[in-house]
Amino acid sequence: MRHGSPTTAAEHLVGYSQANLPLFKRNQLEPVKDLKLLIKDYAPIAKNALTILINISSDTEVLKSLANDDALLETLLSRITVCQFPIVYAWNKPGR
Repeated sequence: MRHGSPTTAAEHLVGYSQANLPLFKRNQLEPVKDLKLLIKDYAPIAKNALTILINISSDTEVLKSLANDDALLETLLSRITVCQFPIVYAWNKPGR
């Protein structure tokens, strides 16, 4: 994942993540570490990276790596809970 377009690489690897777990466990989980970083990237890359991590998380070693990574968990929680576009309710508008 270190060479070429991350978008293209992430898109192609989604399919591999469903059937080729050893590909993601090489070099002491180096691809998993890369995918964790890509979670912070722009939406299309982050979505593919997260999909891959979910697909390979059935492996105990990968799951431990994900579960013990506080920075990853914080990033995921902030992406889920932080609203980028504030909701404006009708009753909060002036003149109501």
